[in-house]
Amino acid sequence: MSQLLTRKIHDWYAGLASSVSKLRRTEKPPVDALIEQWQIQTAGEHVFDNRFEAEVLGTAENTTRYWWPDASAYRLRNVRLAGGAGQVYFQNGEIFNVDPLTRREKKDRVLRRPVPGMRHEVKGPLLHLCGPNSENHGHFILDYLPKLMPFLERFRAEPRARILLSPGRKKWQCRYLARFGIPEDRVIEAGYGTLAADELWYVPILHAEDGVAKLSAPRNHFAARDALAAEPDSKDAPLCIFASRLDAPNKKLLNEERLAERAREILGDVRTIKLSEHSLAEQLRLFASATVIIGAVGQNLTEVLCATGKLVLVMTVEEKILPGRRSWGRAYHNLALLGGNKAVLLTRDTPWDADRNWSFNEDRFADVLARAWKLFQQDRAFAGR
Repeated sequence: MSQLLTRKIHDWYAGLASSVSKLRRTEKPPVDALIEQWQIQTAGEHVFDNRFEAEVLGTAENTTRYWWPDASAYRLRNVRLAGGAGQVYFQNGEIFNVDPLTRREKKDRVLRRPVPGMRHEVKGPLLHLCGPNSENHGHFILDYLPKLMPFLERFRAEPRARILLSPGRKKWQCRYLARFGIPEDRVIEAGYGTLAADELWYVPILHAEDGVAKLSAPRNHFAARDALAAEPDSKDAPLCIFASRLDAPNKKLLNEERLAERAREILGDVRTIKLSEHSLAEQLRLFASATVIIGAVGQNLTEVLCATGKLVLVMTVEEKILPGRRSWGRAYHNLALLGGNKAVLLTRDTPWDADRNWSFNEDRFADVLARAWKLFQQDRAFAGR
């Protein structure tokens, strides 16, 4: 049976089942399904020094913060996984509801369910790294690689264990997994149907469901950074890289080429890069080598996590950042700070179009960049005394 037909059958079944009975959710595995459970993350928050941005922009927000919840890892037996997102179901029909993305999805009909008689059996252990949004490089680095960390040493020690990814993503996600010493032959893809696993290693996405920044405890991201990090290359190191979004499907910064020209007036050496034109190794080297990193929020900017000691200008499509409210702009700003950089977040100041493509005021951009660069140089000179 084709993947397309399998997908349609599971979509039809989810709609039919949700019209007959409400989906039963549980945050506690049944006794007969639980092999082992242990806490891997304690709720907490991280507060950043934000005085650099406050001085550049003339604001009073001298700190910024994000928080994360308690979380556990699970070894489960005899579970069913439904759809490409690998929704976890127990034999009693309950869906495992500890992941913030599952909790947020309130419409039962869009959560695929196991279809009786259509299951494909796979021997475990399977380490669950599939799920919503994992087709995006940024989400994979920030949401899914942290799920790997609690099981990484156990995975390396258990030759039978394999990693389960969402369908169609193995080729490029294996490039990241290889950085952790995981070979391609230990990675498989889920289908769009029903998968029966005799043993599943499961960690929910670790960021807070209502968090201001979609980041988990810093140690998770530091582990990803350490695996992905590249050595700077002084021979081919532009002073500034402008991480383009013009090859993105939406939320494009339409005047980024003119913004790059304005940046050249201030910095001189500015190189615009499209990540689709560079290998992963080249991307990481560029982020490690440049002194200034500029870009709009998106997967093009995610590798700023692997940069340290840089000046980072983050532009976001959001018009306003509200304290304590979920914000991808603030998430990327905090990500830059987490990497040990000086960062400034700039909100959208012009209308967007139907695809949320937008432009940024070029004079404002140049003014902020000039002030940030001057202060950044002063801070470096003071630190070098």
